[in-house]
Amino acid sequence: VTRAENPAQIDQTDKIPSTRKKMTKLWSAAAAVAFVLATAAANDDNVGDRIKVELYYESQCPGCRQVLTTSFKEAFAADGFLKMASVTLVPFGNAKESPGTDPVLPYDFACQHGPSECRYNAVEACALSKIGCPYKAFAYVNCIETYDEDRTPDQNYGLVVGACAALTGVADLAADIEECSTGTEGNGLVHDNAVKTGELDPAHTYVPWIVVGGQHSDDLQDAISESLLQYVCTNYHGPDKSFDCEAFEVTKAGKRADIRGGEAAKANAKKLESRCMAMEQEDTELPSASVM
Repeated sequence: VTRAENPAQIDQTDKIPSTRKKMTKLWSAAAAVAFVLATAAANDDNVGDRIKVELYYESQCPGCRQVLTTSFKEAFAADGFLKMASVTLVPFGNAKESPGTDPVLPYDFACQHGPSECRYNAVEACALSKIGCPYKAFAYVNCIETYDEDRTPDQNYGLVVGACAALTGVADLAADIEECSTGTEGNGLVHDNAVKTGELDPAHTYVPWIVVGGQHSDDLQDAISESLLQYVCTNYHGPDKSFDCEAFEVTKAGKRADIRGGEAAKANAKKLESRCMAMEQEDTELPSASVM
């Protein structure tokens, strides 16, 4: 699997992670053992029974978009996924931070894909902070990632912010997210993500960069880029395994069932509302900023 965005090569051609075909047939015995050991180490720093996953990315990176809108989207569509996993999204990536001269915006940022990426990083950071339900928060980020390909600096960001808010059932937060993304609050949230990204050990060398239970390895990165849900289903050993994990039972044809694809936006919004209400009724702990 190639790496998508290397900070040492800021303008390199984006490389989207490719799907591994029948990984177990391609890996040597030694590589398989290394993966098992890496997984065991990662599981040592999980959240209770839940598997702790962190995604460090930037909003207009094609490789990051690929992982979010495929692997992570599939996982968040699975019933009870957040009973098995704790997911933290950190939109910053290969951006650079410097002291600002505006008292309202104390930090300046230079982003790999230009000013539009800096703005969408702030939009996503604000959304993750303000949307209380983690399923809606992810749905919002997924929507932004789907419609933020325009890199024109002076585009109508508010149109995308508002449309995604309406599509994901948080229309009442659209103005707050927009105001946050252009003001002191959003500037501070992006700074927090810069600090968190800078504290990675080992430091990230490309994005998306995936950490599991405090550990990063190429094998973990590849497995979760391929399917976050499959990784969690395989490695979660608590009492709340999702019935959607059964979809990874391989048939004789070597294919597995798809997870809930192609639903209309209205139906998706209704489902999100239902899932959020269920979480509240179960007194599930809601996440802090950027954490789901």
